[in-house]
Amino acid sequence: MSKFEVKKLSPAVGAEVLGLDPTKKLDEEGRRELRALFDEHAVLLFRGIELDRPYQQYLAELVKGESDLSEERIAANAAIQSRFYISNKMEGAAAPFGVLMFHSDGMWSEYPFEVLSLYGEEVEPPVPPTLFASTTHAWDTLPDDLRGKVEGRSAVQVPGPENFAHRRASAGDGPLVQPKRAKAYSVTTPVAYRHPRTGRTMLFVSQQMTSHIVGFPPQESEQLLEALFAHLYSAENTWRHEWLQSDLLMWDNLAAQHARPDVRLDASTRTLRKVGWPLPPVPAEQEVQEYQRIA
Repeated sequence: MSKFEVKKLSPAVGAEVLGLDPTKKLDEEGRRELRALFDEHAVLLFRGIELDRPYQQYLAELVKGESDLSEERIAANAAIQSRFYISNKMEGAAAPFGVLMFHSDGMWSEYPFEVLSLYGEEVEPPVPPTLFASTTHAWDTLPDDLRGKVEGRSAVQVPGPENFAHRRASAGDGPLVQPKRAKAYSVTTPVAYRHPRTGRTMLFVSQQMTSHIVGFPPQESEQLLEALFAHLYSAENTWRHEWLQSDLLMWDNLAAQHARPDVRLDASTRTLRKVGWPLPPVPAEQEVQEYQRIA
């Protein structure tokens, strides 16, 4: 018998899950069911639940499939991330203002997050939403002409978006957010990228972080990327979450990209507690000293 009620949020990505009790750990049946829902829908929404950072950490590690979910280990991992917030009001929080184009956190790194979650710790609606796009559904539905051009190809991923401001047309008004990092990063990944846990093929390019497709002249590469973006970020492949207080969103950072319209410092409070898993050797948030505006 199912432990949860599930409401699909869009044909491509996302499901609302009801029936989670954040005062209790799940039994083996419940863990299996939640992992299956996570792998199937890529984004899970839990409305109006009260939970602390350790429980948020517990859920992230649970859906990733970690075997050791002991309270001591979970508490230690949660403590490492105790300062991870996305907020326009909290001092030292990440991405305090501006537009984020579609991306996966750490896409430019050898150690991207596999699971991300945000919890509405202090939200004064209306606030800017979080948008999601499915990389797996996008690949499954990619037109044959585009598929033929990118199968077997690789793409270079960089932090961005400083060099990609021209792509902002579909991202909305407002400055782009550019974190200043200690060093330059880039990795090369297959455009048709196999998910390390589920084995599904993903369309692994993004507005904010894909520099170019290897083997094409610059203009031809950008034209091909724009065609891929039009498909990846189409209405049929995306879902929009409107934040309320005590919402929990948990998503597969590889199977689902995320974005947001402009967040302003002088607007209503939007403070979201962040958890990512697994942690890279040096969490990206720890090396970012400031954020600059890209007009």
